[in-house]
Amino acid sequence: MGFGQFGAEGIEGGRALARSLDERTFDYDVGWWRSEEERLRRAVRYLTRKTGGSAALHAHGVQEDAGALAAWLEEPAVPDADQRQRLEKAFRDLRRRNITPSVIRQLNTRGGTRIEITPVAQEGVQDRHRRQLRLRVKNLYRWDDIVRAWAQQDTLQMEHLWADIIGDLDSDYRKYEYVSYIGICG
Repeated sequence: MGFGQFGAEGIEGGRALARSLDERTFDYDVGWWRSEEERLRRAVRYLTRKTGGSAALHAHGVQEDAGALAAWLEEPAVPDADQRQRLEKAFRDLRRRNITPSVIRQLNTRGGTRIEITPVAQEGVQDRHRRQLRLRVKNLYRWDDIVRAWAQQDTLQMEHLWADIIGDLDSDYRKYEYVSYIGICG
């Protein structure tokens, strides 16, 4: 029997944890930019000024020269939607790589960081098929492998690490393979 067969909604725990790390890194850090143009200029500035920026651009198929990138910093010249998406992916990849040591240090400080595991949404599940699920709180002491897998966008490794994390939940662990959300406290 597969997940969601009876109407439960959620995502794999490893993906939810990666999504929470993305929110922590991008939404709090650069998500406050007001418009798409400001986000574009921020990404281009970051990619042109940081070591590894040109490699990240080429890895995502952005073959523009320095003149075109400089023009994108100006209001009238903007890339097409496909180029914008490639720029955003290149920016996020480079930012993940560059911020990894800092994120590991922050999350390992003072003995680790607590996560809140929100179980799957069961609104669409008939009463007879519902499971008793509750919000779980767990302290993760070592974030090194998790953050490295997130930075490399290794979803398979994230799933393996998530299985290790929920293995400590005793008999409840199978209830938390899929979750609605994982909050990172602190």
